[in-house]
This record gives sequence, structure tokens and C-alpha cells, in this order.
Amino acid sequence: MIFKNALCVYPHQEGIPEKKYCIPIGLEYIATALKGLIEKVTLIDMRFEPNLGDFIKNDDVDLIGLSINWDYQREAAINVISGIPAGIKVIVGGRVATTYAEELFERCPNIDIIVRGDGEEIVRDIASGLSLEEITGISYRKGTKIIHNKIRELCSLSNINYPDRKMRRNPYRLSLKKVDCGIGIDFISTSRGCPYKCKFCTFTNNPLGQKRLWSARSAESVVEELKEIDANFIGVVDDNFAVDMKRVEKICDMIIAESIKKTFMVNARIEIYKHPQILKKMYKAGFKILLIGIESAQNKTLKAMEKGFDVAEAEKALKEIGKVGFYIHGFFIIGCIDEDESDMLEIATFAKRLKLDSINLSILRTEKYSPLNDLIANREDYYANSNDLICSKKYPLELLKDIRRSIRRDYYTYSTIFRIAKKIVTSRVVTFRIAARLASIIIVKQVFKKKKKRKK
Repeated sequence: MIFKNALCVYPHQEGIPEKKYCIPIGLEYIATALKGLIEKVTLIDMRFEPNLGDFIKNDDVDLIGLSINWDYQREAAINVISGIPAGIKVIVGGRVATTYAEELFERCPNIDIIVRGDGEEIVRDIASGLSLEEITGISYRKGTKIIHNKIRELCSLSNINYPDRKMRRNPYRLSLKKVDCGIGIDFISTSRGCPYKCKFCTFTNNPLGQKRLWSARSAESVVEELKEIDANFIGVVDDNFAVDMKRVEKICDMIIAESIKKTFMVNARIEIYKHPQILKKMYKAGFKILLIGIESAQNKTLKAMEKGFDVAEAEKALKEIGKVGFYIHGFFIIGCIDEDESDMLEIATFAKRLKLDSINLSILRTEKYSPLNDLIANREDYYANSNDLICSKKYPLELLKDIRRSIRRDYYTYSTIFRIAKKIVTSRVVTFRIAARLASIIIVKQVFKKKKKRKK
């Protein structure tokens, strides 16, 4: 074996979001892929085990792999990497690493290899001792030069093993507003990619601009993995779980037949309303929480962003989906191109009309290969700030944040908060005690915000 002792590390440091309920499932896929090719592979989540040095000094570590998927992790990861002793091979991967490969090589002289894109097949090539010149999809250090090999074709999810949860060293629990819900949580990936082409979405392309075609695991494979999961709450991390509703129906049928009793949270599009019988089956199988991207209350924006539906169809769809009893969380975007303040403020009213249970408000952002770059390239009034958030001369970041706060205040009334608490209890997502505690925290925050607004 080329390597004897590898650490697969999820980097963290104090001062950045912990999100301890977010399982580093991508890193777990990598650690699992290395099994059998390296004598010892240890998975480390630094949110729980912050002293990486303890693992290095107490063992003969010769390989460390780190995953950087979120911008807020970047500086923490650089600090962790910079502290790794010389003589240990360092491999870095993830969305951020792929996007900022040159910067990471420059700031961290001890990085040997950066994996660009999907890593499961690549790390096996590296661990098997394949010459770096022959491995597509990597950038690596060769003397004083950085060599960028050609892009690797994205792998099919059906060709790789799902994570070995026995490698996991820490328990993961569902938390909301930093309140421990007392529920074990786990993630599962049943598909990758999305066939739709929404202009704001950066997740259906990898950071190199490669379009990820939708690739799915079989229903049998998904249910086989579910049988090994102890947690009662499962987050399905697919970009779009419901691309193939026949596959969804088969998964549901098998879950029901196997008497698997869990609560699932999935991303889906409004088009699922066209399959009312499958929706009922989804709810029966435990798929009780739907995350749906609506994005805007304006037809002009939905058309420009190529969402594939308009306001009228969204209303029709949510009316049908709502009949089943799902908890529905809607995503909206603040600062869409050519929207003014009144357009944005309509989101609260629109969300209520759709009878969404809760909403998420994100400021429009771009990435290196996002189609949004073409939209703003010839618009002198729009620009991307240092965090890739899209702002304009009329609506700078602080004003967009103020508008977002106004929408939240308008939407999250006391009656809405109590309705949310009631629904998550009746759906058996959390206990009454936890729901009451969450409601009280949100209400206190709302009162504080309103008092703060009056003082201004």
C-alpha cells in the first residue's frame, strides 16, 4: 500500500458557523472510497474533535485529506492546513477547493494535490499509486510549478459505495435555532444533479462549469442504505429528489413494505403536484417535509431565471401539494435582477397565499461559472461584492438586508409561529416541548427586533 494511515478531515475553528447537524456526507463518501486501499482511515469532524494535532502526534499519519465545501470554511481550512507538519501528503477537495485552487496552492505551500470535482474515483487512483500525470481531475504541485490536469468526467452515483457509517466518530442531532430537538439526524444521497437550468443555480454545475446530468441510485440501493441508518430524521441531500416520480414511488413502496419508520426531508420542485397519488404515498412513507424553491413573487423574474413556471402555476401547485399535509418550506431570493423594493416585499404576501409553512430568504449570489455572470456583465448598475452577493447601486447589501428583515417580520407573525409549532408536532417531527421552546425563542427574537426598529 502507498499510504498506511490517512485522516479525512472536516475543518473547523471557533468563530464560524458550527451547524453540528450538518453531516459531512461528501467527506464520508471519500473516506469510504479509501477503505481497502489504505491500512487505516480515520474520519475526523473538527466541530467535535478540534485538536487535529492529537491525531497526528499519536500516530504515524502519512496522508491527510480535507474537504472545503462552504465559503465560511475557507480561512479555517487554510489555518488547519498550514499547521500540518511537513512530510505528510495533503490532499484538498470540495466545491471551494475546486473554485479557488490557485489561491489555496499559493497560501498553503504544503498542499500537494487539489481534487477538482467529484473525488471518489480520484482518491482511489491516488491511493492506488497511479502516476499523477495520468489522473484526470486534479491539480498538483510539481517542484515550483502547479500542474492542472484535464477535467475528469463526472462519475455516476450508481457506481460508488454509499458511506460506511461505522467510520463516524460523533453523533449528529437535529437542532433548530440552536435548540437540540432530541432527535438523531442522518443524511442520504439518492441522486446527483438536476435536469433543470435555473440561471441562479450553481449546484447543478460543478465549479468548473460542467453541467451535472441527473444520475440516480436504484430504489433497492436506497432502501438497503436506509436499513442501516439508526437516526429517525433523514435529510435527503439530492438537488432534486423527485426528478423521476416512478423511482420515488418505488422507493416509497419499498419503505412501506419494509416497515421503515422515519421522517424524511427532501428538495423538490412544484411539478410534483401533477402526481397526487404518489404524493399521498410519499407522506405515508415518511416524506413529510418538502423544501421547494419558489424564488420570486414576480412573473418577470421567474421567466428571466428560467424557473419553468409562473406565479399562477405555483399557486395551483401549492394548493394541490398542501392538501396532503406536508410541512412545506419555501425558498425565495432577495435582490433578483430588475426587482424593486415593492416587488421583493410582495414575497411575504405571496408566501402566505401559497400557504407555505416557513420560508428562507437568500440574497442573490453568483459563482465563477454561474450563468448569472452573463446577466450582470453588461449591467453597469449591478455588481458582485467580495462575497459574490449580487448588489446594485440602488440596492446595496445593507438595504437588501433591511428588505429581508422586513419580509421576515411581515411573514413570521405570532399566529404563523404557533401554526408552525403545531404542524411540526402533529407531523411528529419534534415533541410538543421542543416545539414550544422553539416558538418562544422565535417570538422573543421578533419582539426584540420590533422594539429595535421602533427605537430607530
